[in-house]
Amino acid sequence: MLERLEETGLSEAMLPDRLHLPEEAQTQLCKLIHAHKRSYPAGTVLKLEGDDTGSVFLVLSGWLLASKTLADGQRQIVDIILSGGILEPTSATPGVSALEVETLTDMSVAAIPRSRWHDACDQFRDLAELDHQISDAAMSRMAERMTRLGKAAAETVITYALCELCLRSTAHGLVEGMTFHIPMTQQQLGDFCGLSAVHICRTLRRLERNEVLSVTDHMDIVVHDLDTMAAIAEIDIDTLRQEIIPVA
Repeated sequence: MLERLEETGLSEAMLPDRLHLPEEAQTQLCKLIHAHKRSYPAGTVLKLEGDDTGSVFLVLSGWLLASKTLADGQRQIVDIILSGGILEPTSATPGVSALEVETLTDMSVAAIPRSRWHDACDQFRDLAELDHQISDAAMSRMAERMTRLGKAAAETVITYALCELCLRSTAHGLVEGMTFHIPMTQQQLGDFCGLSAVHICRTLRRLERNEVLSVTDHMDIVVHDLDTMAAIAEIDIDTLRQEIIPVA
């Protein structure tokens, strides 16, 4: 496989770790990435809500935000797409973005034309299945988060968000005593949780006082009491992992 990719000037290193495909589908995906890969610094707006859009964004590295903004300027982060994730921001009106798309960190992304992406999925069943798995996982995590946004206390919303982001962003998963990093400000975490930055700060301090977790410089999170954190978040860790992380 590696030799055949090198013959075309491509490399398996182009693929995020979690994207595993049979040989022909993987070669086709590498070609698409090679043709449409771009790098952006943190804070770059790739699409505004209502912009023309004809791309499927495949995240190669870094964190990508998808959000909606009200007329008064209040923002809700709808989803965070990590390495190996796919975002197709088009609305029911073809070619119009339903979301604002912004880089949260320095990142690499392949903005693949929708027509080329869909043609590749039609040609390679394994690529189409991967696309479905990633979309299903995104729907599952958004449904879990939305349920808590509408019905649960702030502590539950925040601890759920931290659990989700840890499970998705670290290879070791959610482990007691392990440090994981959230590259977000408290304001951004608030936009993700539907809460103010002040509410985020107060809740994190309360969780620290109760020795559930601690927050060090720039949102480094250490979980001290995993059972309590899972109980507050109202999750079973293994079940949530299975529901929100696509099968490799």
